[in-house]
Amino acid sequence: MSDAAAPIFEENVLKRFFQAVALFSLIALQATALDLGDAAPQIFPAKWITGSEVDPTTPDDKTIFLVEVWSTTCPPCVRSIPILNDLQKRYVDEDLKIVSFTTDEESEILPFLEMHPMEYASFVDTEAQTYINYMAADNRNTIPHAFLFDRSGRLVWIGNPLDNVEEKIKQVLDGTLNGDKATAIRSARDRLQSAFEEQNMGDMLSALVELEDLEPTNPQFFQLHYRLLSQFGGDREEIAGLLRSWFKGANDNAESLVILSMVAIEQGLPEHRDPELALEAAKRAFSIDSSHKFEAGLTLSEVYKSLGRLDLAIEVLDKLIELGDAEEREFLETVRAFSQKSLDLGKALAGIE
Repeated sequence: MSDAAAPIFEENVLKRFFQAVALFSLIALQATALDLGDAAPQIFPAKWITGSEVDPTTPDDKTIFLVEVWSTTCPPCVRSIPILNDLQKRYVDEDLKIVSFTTDEESEILPFLEMHPMEYASFVDTEAQTYINYMAADNRNTIPHAFLFDRSGRLVWIGNPLDNVEEKIKQVLDGTLNGDKATAIRSARDRLQSAFEEQNMGDMLSALVELEDLEPTNPQFFQLHYRLLSQFGGDREEIAGLLRSWFKGANDNAESLVILSMVAIEQGLPEHRDPELALEAAKRAFSIDSSHKFEAGLTLSEVYKSLGRLDLAIEVLDKLIELGDAEEREFLETVRAFSQKSLDLGKALAGIE
């Protein structure tokens, strides 16, 4: 690192950077009322509507609890139901118990469940007391939202059940994610937040390295680390090493690979970008069967375009069109038509048939 990486930066330069990343960082890093390592808060079921009664506040050293918040008016919640049904069925012998709740009216819920049956426990949170304990106390406002508790009853993951929840369940089962690790993540994240507030770059970088080691599939910390190095004097070798570490840590996490690809192809200074790695990451992301298939395909197509390979970009779009729904196909066909015109024009200018 150059002198720009000294613990305390020149005030006005640093202020501009922190203003630029404040929303990106603070939303993800702020301390939470229900946080990693905590025990499950009390639930207040007014009525169980599916499955058997489940109480995540009474750990028995063998059961893994996944608590989900949903609503009948939430399209992503509809998409999460078959995923959770499948997880409950496949991991029942591993003592996974899924319990979900909604604050909707029962008159809205029952017709909904006829169309979208749940094969796991669910209850009505009539007074929204459970919602307050899990969501409102920290101003969480996106659904579906899920909370994973390990066998000891400690919270080890918070997120969208559409985003790699099975990966987290597997980590709990094989022991690589547990209450102690979750507490370590929380501690490192809190140190990162404190360093951010103090505008202490050295401590921020130290906390980020620790978080990357603890959560190698989490793109958030790698992305912030990259932005810090790119804007404040990280040399090319150092930044290249970070991107490669990100790629290695992402493994088969399509979401992380997509973000890495976009960062490596278009963010930061031109000399810090890595088109070859961007292409490698996008290819791997698109090869993975995940909920991020659409984003991965679009990213791969854009990387090919940036590399001047419109023909390959169009091939990827053709594959996506076959996989997409009606709305996605309409969008993709528009993008494809524009790309084809650009390709045809380029060939005409080059005198190629």
